[in-house]
Amino acid sequence: MKSTTLRRSLLAGAATTLVLSLAACGGGTDTAGGSANAATTKYKLVQDGVITAGTQAEQPPFAVTDAAGDPSGFAVDLMNGAAKRLGVKVQYKTTNLQGILAGLSAGQYDIGVAGVGATPERAEQVAFTTPYYWGFTAVLTRESGRQNSPADFDGKRVGVVSGAVQEAFLTKRMPDAKPVKFKDQTALISQLLSGGVEAIVVGGADADEYVKKQPVRIAVEQDSLQGSAFPLRKNGDPELLKDIDAQIDAMIDDGTYIKLYRKYFQDPVAADLIKERPRLAEQVEGTDLAPV
Repeated sequence: MKSTTLRRSLLAGAATTLVLSLAACGGGTDTAGGSANAATTKYKLVQDGVITAGTQAEQPPFAVTDAAGDPSGFAVDLMNGAAKRLGVKVQYKTTNLQGILAGLSAGQYDIGVAGVGATPERAEQVAFTTPYYWGFTAVLTRESGRQNSPADFDGKRVGVVSGAVQEAFLTKRMPDAKPVKFKDQTALISQLLSGGVEAIVVGGADADEYVKKQPVRIAVEQDSLQGSAFPLRKNGDPELLKDIDAQIDAMIDDGTYIKLYRKYFQDPVAADLIKERPRLAEQVEGTDLAPV
């Protein structure tokens, strides 16, 4: 998605565990298409019959955990829908981005449910589904800020989540800024609002959510180099990855994906995403979601 077509538009990561019946929050312990016992025999999981998923407390609009400990967001809704169709349950454990990736490598989780950039470097450690979203990278500053280019932040403290794909953006596109790393986006946005940093670098969809709720503005936006995907254990069950991808495609075919997309995003679907998931082409053709 070219940046010229894009609209310019918090809970600490305490260990929170819950078990959701993936009737997409519809209640009940069994899901459509099967049961936990069926999952036990079909997939090799950390816990028999349950997909153990690491998620984030503060990564709008992909994953946010509320005061009751319940996760929600685009990635969560998409995962819930896929798992319901597969007839399996998901146990969500709240952590941060580094915790998701490390937990997958350590065999603590089966999958990460958040907006995780599918970079070649990460693909050496985890297995990725086909991207389910493609957006842009944004530099956020306070509303009073007047910066409008990467160079405007030369010599300024600019925050980024440690290990996030935005670190590479900061290094390559803002080489003269002073990077400040944080463990998660809760700390990141807090430091921006308090003046601890002059700006922060986040995903474009995350930036849009902050602009709606906080006195901040998008100073810079540029194309992302990779899409967001679900990471799974490298030595996990390849059938699980294949089936999740298949169910996302099924949600594209029946319109469920587009309904969820419209719930969380207003920008057109990226052309790069349509290349990865060509079934989307028919769904967005002739609509306001078609790439410009």
